[in-house]
Amino acid sequence: MTQINNLIIAITALITCCPAMAQPGAVKKAVDAVFTLTTFKNDGSILATAKGVFIAQGGTAVSLWSPFAGADHAVIVDAKGNRIPVDAIMGANEIYDLSKFRIAGKETAVITKADKPASVGAEVWILSEKKSGAHIKASVKAAESFMTKYMYYVLETDAGEIYNGCPVVDNNGRLLGIFNGNTSTKNATDARYASDFTINGLSQNEPTLKQTNIRIALPEDQEQAVVAMMIAGENGGENYEATINDFIRQFPSANDGYFSQAMLSLAKGDTLKAQNTMQDALKKVSDKEEAHFNYARVLFQSGMLDKALEEIHSAYAISPQPQYKQMEAQILYEKGEYQQAYDIFLNLTKSPIRNGELFYQAMQAKQKMNGTDAELLALLDSAVAVCDTPYTVVAAPYFLARGFQLDKMEQYRKAMADLYIYEALMVGRLNGEFYFLRGQSEAKGKIFQPALNDLAHAVYIDPKNIVYWAELASLYLRVGKYEEAMKAAKQCTEMDAEASEGWLILGVSQAESGNKTEGIKNIEKAQSLGNEQAGQFLSKYK
Repeated sequence: MTQINNLIIAITALITCCPAMAQPGAVKKAVDAVFTLTTFKNDGSILATAKGVFIAQGGTAVSLWSPFAGADHAVIVDAKGNRIPVDAIMGANEIYDLSKFRIAGKETAVITKADKPASVGAEVWILSEKKSGAHIKASVKAAESFMTKYMYYVLETDAGEIYNGCPVVDNNGRLLGIFNGNTSTKNATDARYASDFTINGLSQNEPTLKQTNIRIALPEDQEQAVVAMMIAGENGGENYEATINDFIRQFPSANDGYFSQAMLSLAKGDTLKAQNTMQDALKKVSDKEEAHFNYARVLFQSGMLDKALEEIHSAYAISPQPQYKQMEAQILYEKGEYQQAYDIFLNLTKSPIRNGELFYQAMQAKQKMNGTDAELLALLDSAVAVCDTPYTVVAAPYFLARGFQLDKMEQYRKAMADLYIYEALMVGRLNGEFYFLRGQSEAKGKIFQPALNDLAHAVYIDPKNIVYWAELASLYLRVGKYEEAMKAAKQCTEMDAEASEGWLILGVSQAESGNKTEGIKNIEKAQSLGNEQAGQFLSKYK
């Protein structure tokens, strides 16, 4: 009897130590699709590890999301020992801790998804990668549905965190879910949920996906992909170029990818590469006139104006679009052919693309031809008049230009009205120079309190700009606010002891306040520094 008991114990121990022996054949085959995932920080150190499984050809895989949060890059090691970089994230959910992604250019073994969910009490397997062979049998303790069609399983198992991301399969080796041992209950979330993740044009800005520095995949829809590529460009970073390359791979006959790539090359100072990209586009894209138009834009940015003119003529010959004529006028303007440019801009104001920009560009050409103030103002009035109301930031440049044109014409109160509209349209995006210039305009129109407010705001934005401090001090002196004038003037002298204007304003303010002794000393200091006005004030106070 003792011998039989010992034999039973030995057999039990053998089964426990070698769980793979009890696996059905289909389960063993499914192991070929399992891999190890490793994510890294930007300094190259390991951030996290997990398992995962390939669910579709093209290297599409699912795993947990948590290893990717904070990651700079990632690799997988597949069943054959191949080390392959993770190329792009294809979706994620932080709550269920699932991710979908693809690796870079490698065909892999793929697991088959289960066609029906597992029932409570069902036998399942948690598969680790092929090398370890440490696959664990488990059972479904509880099952709940979510989002009407997906399952969340609570498992009865001894598997720990080392199995995080492992596929959970049925006895046929078909994928049920992804194991997660991070929570108090060992669970598996339906792999179909991660498989159904999709990317759209705005996914680049999703809070969850922005937690990783790994590139976000492009949508399959071309229009959505264009939006995604634009957002990637706005976000900047090293992933932008890879996103452009991905767009060209997915949509080789579309202009958008080539133009974005060319403009990126220009931004890096590589003019030759930008031109080569657009020449390549001319061979491959379906919309040839747009390719010529984009090539003209690249050449225009490169300063190759004659060649740009040839390309825009080619675009117009294929399809006589008014925007191509506008591009022609812009090139002519840069070539110094202002009359021709002006005539085109003005003619286009009678076309379907009539807008404020055309009147504004015509004004700039007329300005180069020494047009009268009345002519320039009339064009700017037209630029504002054709803008949609309520006004948006699109109208802002026209109000700014008209405001300073009115200032030049000494119509200060009208100028002030335009400049305040400009400020409202550009709220939060203005620098000290704008407030400095508006303050000067208001001071010329004797609108003193708003002028003081604007100059004070200019020095608040840019407190190291001595010109702003000097103008503020000068205006305080002009309106008789001597204490304030002295404080601002002292700021000038502390910033630059050689700034004669600061010493002059300080001295005059002191003299006007009754302290002629100190005032004269500081005016003499200004004179010693070459200030031409100092002598007049010395004659007054001595």
